[in-house]
Amino acid sequence: MSCPNRPSRNGFTLMELLVALAITGIIAVTLFSMLSTTVSNWRKAELRMNEAFKTGNLYVLLSTKLEGYLDYDSKTEPGLYFEATPAYVRFISFESMLFPYFPVVTEFSLSDGELTLTETPFFWDRIGIPDPESRDRVIATEVKDLEISYLLVDSTQRNDPGEWVTEYDVRNKVQRSETIRDIRFEIRWEDGRQMIV
Repeated sequence: MSCPNRPSRNGFTLMELLVALAITGIIAVTLFSMLSTTVSNWRKAELRMNEAFKTGNLYVLLSTKLEGYLDYDSKTEPGLYFEATPAYVRFISFESMLFPYFPVVTEFSLSDGELTLTETPFFWDRIGIPDPESRDRVIATEVKDLEISYLLVDSTQRNDPGEWVTEYDVRNKVQRSETIRDIRFEIRWEDGRQMIV
């Protein structure tokens, strides 16, 4: 004999709902931690790729500037357009980043961790006419050290790698080609990276 007034059980008990919520919470926490780890690793990889890309571009820029070097002997002041120290160099280059299609007086300098490129359009010796306005661009940041060194002509033979020196006497007012065979940039970043051009 059946009892018509007895309620049927169609829902979940409170205990079953609590267990289901606990299991769902554990799964959500696990998935969220996996997702945050994946996103963190993605960002780190992206930063490393960006740094590698910037370093590669910097290498190409420095190489191109040095290959476009113009050994110009000023009529008004010999030696004016080549100046060098271990942390600064100025020369004329046909390869310009900021002034396309012009030879430029190019300067590289390091200040407060920023490697700066300064370019000024060069119109040969124009007596009494001021130089055009120069433009600056920071080409590398967080640079710890810049060392510019020189391979001198008189101390090397044709196939001799020679010895790089960090001091170059610019007071002798001779053209760079007569004394320097190559210029080398050695850049060290604060994070330990290093590049030689």
